[in-house]
Amino acid sequence: MSELEHALARFHFCAPEFAGGLTNHGPMVAESLHALGHDALIAAWVDIYSPRLEDAGEGRILAVSDRFSALGGGEFGDWSATFRAELEASPWRSVVREWLPTLLPGYFAGATHGPIRTGHAVRSLEEEDSEIRRRELAEGLAYWAAGFRKLPGVPGVDPELGLSASDLLTRVPIVEARDRRQGFLTDAIGAISDDGQFSRVLAQFDPGDAPPLGQLAEFCAELTGLYLANPQARIAYIHALTGTSALRLLAAHVDEDDLRVGLGFALQSAAALHATFCDSTEEAEPDPERDALSDQWDELRYRAACSLEEHVIKVTETCWRENSARPHPNYGRVAADAVLNLGISRGGRGA
Repeated sequence: MSELEHALARFHFCAPEFAGGLTNHGPMVAESLHALGHDALIAAWVDIYSPRLEDAGEGRILAVSDRFSALGGGEFGDWSATFRAELEASPWRSVVREWLPTLLPGYFAGATHGPIRTGHAVRSLEEEDSEIRRRELAEGLAYWAAGFRKLPGVPGVDPELGLSASDLLTRVPIVEARDRRQGFLTDAIGAISDDGQFSRVLAQFDPGDAPPLGQLAEFCAELTGLYLANPQARIAYIHALTGTSALRLLAAHVDEDDLRVGLGFALQSAAALHATFCDSTEEAEPDPERDALSDQWDELRYRAACSLEEHVIKVTETCWRENSARPHPNYGRVAADAVLNLGISRGGRGA
């Protein structure tokens, strides 16, 4: 059994959230450490992180007739039991291909951790099929289904010709500071105005005929600039970036039309975080230490892994992934900024 599978097996005893709503990053970070090439640190990550987690509960398999109504309102344990049964009855690729079109409209599940966890699970299965990795896929899909959350509007329903994902960000209405909400990211986006402006802007997105993964790359690069311009909101923009990039990990398991739909919902989730956390869209000031480190990917991967800090590891792996797909200097800058500013794991004391 690999270091990754040892970690996944331990985390499967744990609930997907803890401390009243914080997401359990354990399995996602373990798979990210594997992708970064630092499997030797996975066991240390589990030992440091797992004490803060809560025990998982048991559930029952949902009746087929109850599943749609249970999206976003069902118990995680019930969804976990349901997807474990689905994966015992059918090949994992078939289950993913069947369920992704249903789940994509609720992309903000768990502040996008539903898609992220599912994406990491899919990548691990593409590498090697095993019972433990299929169980992790069941957990990811269950978290997405249980946390399924639609945001205001339908992306691309009234497209403006040529309006790209990146251009759309310039039109997203930013919530005034006095109207912003404290709490988890899932609470913060509740501040988006109900006057319909956010919905109207998202409706204008034009997915067009350009390859969806090319648009995804362009949009992720745009988000790196906003991360660097808003150091007061690093965690929010990390989730905007990692959540959007998760679609790349799922792309091979949906047809192109559904991938375009998914791009719209990933954009919607990132736009919601941008609307509720943005203070600046100006280009970030140069930072000599950050910029000197930004093109040293071996060093960035090593330092991120050694931090054993969940957000540092996940955003560094995401930036490395996206930079490999379509290079942009901001990916290294974001990873370097996270390594230099987000610290190291606080272990069982929580974060």
